[in-house]
Amino acid sequence: MPRSSAQYEAMRAATLEKVQAAAITLFARHGFAATNMRDIAREAGMSTGLIYRHYATKDDLFAALAAQATDGLRRVAELFSGEGSPSAILEEFARELVDDIARVQGSAEFMLIMNQAFVSRRESAQIDALLDQHLALVDATVALVHRGQRLGEFRPGAATELATCWFAAVTGLATLKAALGDRFVAPHPSTLTGFLTREHT
Repeated sequence: MPRSSAQYEAMRAATLEKVQAAAITLFARHGFAATNMRDIAREAGMSTGLIYRHYATKDDLFAALAAQATDGLRRVAELFSGEGSPSAILEEFARELVDDIARVQGSAEFMLIMNQAFVSRRESAQIDALLDQHLALVDATVALVHRGQRLGEFRPGAATELATCWFAAVTGLATLKAALGDRFVAPHPSTLTGFLTREHT
């Protein structure tokens, strides 16, 4: 019996997921420049030809990953710009972030290779879009901190400096998870947000 279009789409999605997971692992482990499509095919357990059916070049594959990251950063910026308690918004995000880093295979590595993209200086429209969205998220984070301070939910201090410390902590968690693997001990979300939130007695 011939496969339906839904079955073909499911097979295509499964193939893309395997290819992207393999690419994330190798890009994080060896770097973009030192990884080629044959390496990715071997890691994914499929032929190089099959990968080329979906991605014409390694740059195209990385661009697809960068597009996913750009969408993710946009969603976080929208969350941070939304209404509601700034401390509650940050705690909700911290809970999801810590859970992803600790439990979702490849999540930490994905964050690391996107950070590599920020400093790679490779000319790419998708990397430019990723960087623009990252800067937009920084602005949204600073604005969230300002709002939290006005409401008495966040500690006083330069909002830009506090936002910088937040991003440093997030990047540090991803680095530790990638380095330690199963030995990584995930912090409680309140520990991650603790340097920002003001204690109420």
